[in-house]
Amino acid sequence: MFRISFLLVFFGLFLQNGFSQKHIPFQGKLTYKVEFVNGFDSTTRFHSYSSIYTNDTLVRIESFSEQIGSQVLIKHLVMQKYYILLEMNGEKFAIQQHVTRDTVPSKFQFSKKWGRKKVDGLKMKKIEVKSASFPTPLTMWYAPSLSPKYLDVLKGIPGLPTDYYVQTEDGFFHYILEKVEREAVNKAVFGIPSDFKKVSFEEFMQLMMPNEN
Repeated sequence: MFRISFLLVFFGLFLQNGFSQKHIPFQGKLTYKVEFVNGFDSTTRFHSYSSIYTNDTLVRIESFSEQIGSQVLIKHLVMQKYYILLEMNGEKFAIQQHVTRDTVPSKFQFSKKWGRKKVDGLKMKKIEVKSASFPTPLTMWYAPSLSPKYLDVLKGIPGLPTDYYVQTEDGFFHYILEKVEREAVNKAVFGIPSDFKKVSFEEFMQLMMPNEN
């Protein structure tokens, strides 16, 4: 169940559209540490690392953990489509999805709070996030100079989330930005390897949860 929950969170992070606000274009790599916060007793344990590569038009997000293995998302921000690359049961899949226009109001409410900090020169601000599904408001951080389009989480946040939570039925995944590398990214990083089988999301879910009959 935990394995499937993490995969569904990984898929769900990228189904929302970006924003039209003005931000500074970013090229380079962002590295996050990911912790799992148990929803029952609030215990925290290290889960994985997640890296974002972008040239401001293409985005590659890599995640790895011992429980799940490696997952890669490649997204074209202009064409609004993406692939998720992963290996399961000895097979390699490239799962294609098109990002549909999001007309649903945000389920989050944001209140800016006093507080600033930096990671590798990237300035961040504190924000309080409320949601009907959260037991209490959560304190998070974001970079106001960077667009949230690279992640597309926390719809309505006024910058790139840098210290944030993603809720699951078992608890929260806590993402914490640890490193910022500003450099040109080779376009080959955003390619799909030839040994990955292209399938739709529906085809993939049928393979993962086959009909009992």
